[in-house]
Amino acid sequence: MRVRILEAARAKAAEIGKPVSLAIVNAGGTLVALDRFNDPPSFTLQVAEGKAVASAVMGMDSGRVAGLAQNLPAITNALSARHPGRFVPLQGAVVVRDGSGVAGAIGVSGATSEEDETIAKAGAEAFRP
Repeated sequence: MRVRILEAARAKAAEIGKPVSLAIVNAGGTLVALDRFNDPPSFTLQVAEGKAVASAVMGMDSGRVAGLAQNLPAITNALSARHPGRFVPLQGAVVVRDGSGVAGAIGVSGATSEEDETIAKAGAEAFRP
């Protein structure tokens, strides 16, 4: 699973021409893979993981999570407290689904938010059975 997701995300990042960090978490937000592609700034590792955690625990792509953070800050504040320093409600992560529901999420950081999400989607699509 992790290898296919990372390879597809790296391929999309190469196509776009951006150095990014990639993070994969399971459905509970536990980190299962972390990678830097083409030497992005080191802080992007934490941001990618935080975006993935936000998507996984909310069960939705992080673009929607970002909207909730603006409209319902109490919810995202509570989740930020539950996952201190690991819940980043910003666009750039997507949920990875299996036959039974949310399997986890992939988060990306280093490009624009839209490019991060495009890269994440490429990774998530590689997971489809």
